[in-house]
Amino acid sequence: MSRRLRILARFALALCLLAGVAASPLSPISRTVAQSGALPAAHLGYGVHIGPHTNVNPALVDQLGMDWVKVYEPGQIADFPGKRVLFRMDLSWPGNWTDFRNDVTRRANELSAFGVDAIEVHNEPNLSMEWSKGPNAWEYTQMLRVVYTQIKAVNPSIIVVSGGLAPTLTTADRGAVSDIDFAVEMLDNGAAQWFDAFGYHPYGYNQPPETEPAYDTLVFRRVELIRQLFEERGIYDKQIWLTEFGWLRDPAEDGVQCSDSDPNFAGFAWLRVSGQTQADYTVRAYQWADEHWPWAGPMFLWNLNWALYPPETNALCSHMRWFSLLRADGSPTVTFQRVASMPRRVSDYAPSLGVHAQEMTGEASMFCPISLRVGSFEVINAGYPGTRFTAEVQAVASPTGPPIEVYPPAVQSGETVEVYANTTGLGPGQYLVYINVTASINGDLVSQMVQGSVVINDVQGPC
Repeated sequence: MSRRLRILARFALALCLLAGVAASPLSPISRTVAQSGALPAAHLGYGVHIGPHTNVNPALVDQLGMDWVKVYEPGQIADFPGKRVLFRMDLSWPGNWTDFRNDVTRRANELSAFGVDAIEVHNEPNLSMEWSKGPNAWEYTQMLRVVYTQIKAVNPSIIVVSGGLAPTLTTADRGAVSDIDFAVEMLDNGAAQWFDAFGYHPYGYNQPPETEPAYDTLVFRRVELIRQLFEERGIYDKQIWLTEFGWLRDPAEDGVQCSDSDPNFAGFAWLRVSGQTQADYTVRAYQWADEHWPWAGPMFLWNLNWALYPPETNALCSHMRWFSLLRADGSPTVTFQRVASMPRRVSDYAPSLGVHAQEMTGEASMFCPISLRVGSFEVINAGYPGTRFTAEVQAVASPTGPPIEVYPPAVQSGETVEVYANTTGLGPGQYLVYINVTASINGDLVSQMVQGSVVINDVQGPC
């Protein structure tokens, strides 16, 4: 079987739990607690993995209500007209960088001609089974930089997604490296400038999707810890795409007895849930992401059709088969039926105006009138990646507060605005500052308000 058909032995990554791997000695990552309240704007896409060479009926994607597919071979793309397409580009560490660049350029041109929407750069590089040199976040980031540059040179509108990280703990032999630690190293090596969206695989293992995350546990909400890493580094304008997720259905429901003694199922027995539980957890996972993760983009359910491969291609106890939404005879599982009928709010796939303010409070003495730096804020695209927009920035005039100046008065998304106040003539007190940020996005005028303050004290001293 080719590498593209073998695709996912990734759950060996979870075996570290069975081996009793201890938590990392690094400081624990504090938990991101999802807040309840009003629903965010629709931000999710709904997708499913399609394995090649099974003659699966493309109409099933419509029945599932999916607007995305994730595919592995260019020839699959034409089977899904009208769908958005994420293509997984499998790669390996280059022996010759010139040849590597040329190959990526050739493949990007081919995919662009097919109309692909997004390319995921490799798969689970934090596992040795996918990164044969041994997982190395610095190496992966260097490769990502080159691939991003080549793809954008071919077609700037293609969304580049970093290779989805496997949720795992670090094993003693470093055959698996913690997704949290790997993401830290990627971000600290500047990876954020080389992807439009961050790929992640928030599998649920055998836990409900609402289970609270922690550094040393593997649950669906573990992606919240990844998001926290972004926020700690001031990265607010990158969506996280959930490029694989799901739960493993018990093979015994179809009369197939699988256990850890079978090499194709070794280490997976503990992940089994009933078909009904798989369905419940899957629908609830979509709901949780919709309600609590405004920074999440498309979600790709693993998988539609791996159960259709014959046993000589994909063994009966292969774990990949039991994530499938179809049974071996092509009939739909309960999960297929539940996903097809679940409510959903689909993203409009447009950029979204957002602002992120740093400290926006300046202080000065009434005896030393100055042009005071109040602070700065970044204008960000908080929505679908890949498109930049221009925003106008204007201070709101106040009859009693200080005159405010902003630099520059017009910015592109991703740029920073500096805010200054003239404190001449101000008496002691606190003065509020307001700045309007306005942009035209897809013909709609949208705006955000930024608030700061200027504090004037009556302390005398040298100016």
